[in-house]
Amino acid sequence: MDSWRLLEIAVLSLIIDTQLDTVCGTLWSEWWTYSGVSGAEYWGKANKAWIICSKGKYQSPINIDPKSLVHDPNLKRLNVSQNKIKGILLNTGRDLKLVVKDTDEKPFIFTGGPLSYEYTLFEIKIHFGDNNTRGSEHSIGGKMFPLEIQLYGFNAEIHKNSTQALNSPNGIAAISILALVSEEDNINFDALIQPIDKVHFKGSSIAIDGFSVNAILPPLDYFVTYEGSLTQPGCMETVTWIILNKPLHISFSQLRSLRILNTSNGSQHPLSTNNFRSITSGHGRLIRTNIKSKVKDDDCYTMKLTSYEVNKQFKQDSPK
Repeated sequence: MDSWRLLEIAVLSLIIDTQLDTVCGTLWSEWWTYSGVSGAEYWGKANKAWIICSKGKYQSPINIDPKSLVHDPNLKRLNVSQNKIKGILLNTGRDLKLVVKDTDEKPFIFTGGPLSYEYTLFEIKIHFGDNNTRGSEHSIGGKMFPLEIQLYGFNAEIHKNSTQALNSPNGIAAISILALVSEEDNINFDALIQPIDKVHFKGSSIAIDGFSVNAILPPLDYFVTYEGSLTQPGCMETVTWIILNKPLHISFSQLRSLRILNTSNGSQHPLSTNNFRSITSGHGRLIRTNIKSKVKDDDCYTMKLTSYEVNKQFKQDSPK
């Protein structure tokens, strides 16, 4: 075979590879999941644009080990807006999320804590499991919670929107609310999921008006924070995470209403109820808190948190 023929084959192979990358990238952006051959383990292998999902050293979620937390006296108090929001509640087929609508009204802002900028809320995501022993993305002391609500904001002082902020340092901040199951309905959480029968199938949505974010926020006094990433492709490592110390309490019936959502637009396939990314390595990252330890180390300006324990109300044998 002559050299020109070899060159022709090489060029053709390059063209085909490029086209396949484009096609596969498009397909994977639509069909990635949380498990199996399209799950998180393969995100970075399936699409070259997501390589950080596999190679990144600042990935999320992580397990919060209470014994490794470091008290930071410089952490400020968290501040959030008091205004209500409008948005679109959407069943994506993977999870349930509220996309905050851009309006001429004052946006919902949060700042303080570890944040040096103001962040505008643009999305609320709900992660949950198929039983009460799992569902949250973050875990504490190795314990998962049945549900985690994540409030995502973009750096509004530097960027015009979340798309610009996703790839920028200090671009995104996320407040994490872990939930426990109780006997009574949480009327404030109910305001978010009340129209859930309208979004039963993948792709269905409904407008939400006048939702109070503050109503579902536990006390903001104490939290844990670290530098991490988005927990979905492309896993950009531009997120400052703030995990509130106090949980939200919801009822089993409210959690069950989430579990019957469907992942398709016709057949009865349950939504990916275990719609959480598995724990990623901390890679020695500093995890800070403003929770004061009962034991002070006089030889260091920081204090190791040794007294915090996973909420004792969380039990493995809770109702399923």
